[in-house]
Amino acid sequence: MNRDMIKGISLSLLVAAIAFPAHAAGSGMPWEAPLQSILESIEGPVAKILATIVIILTGLGLAFGESGGGMRKLLQIVFGLSIAFAATSFFLSFFSFGGGATL
Repeated sequence: MNRDMIKGISLSLLVAAIAFPAHAAGSGMPWEAPLQSILESIEGPVAKILATIVIILTGLGLAFGESGGGMRKLLQIVFGLSIAFAATSFFLSFFSFGGGATL
């Protein structure tokens, strides 16, 4: 390595080490409160009820339907989305990860 590269790396490390925290990193944006209320609504009992209903209906559709290629794929997508939406509220408490693990 030449001296200029060592100086550049040293300067980069020095700047990274003494960087100040961003003052605008906090909350206070106008859209945070509505988005938080939507998130709480989606993660709460609404998600559990809707996901349970969708999982039951999808299971019945897979069990009793003819399920051609396209219909089967659509049912699998709906089933996967219902699991994804209910993951933070249902499955974490189901596996005893009730606190602190929600996103």
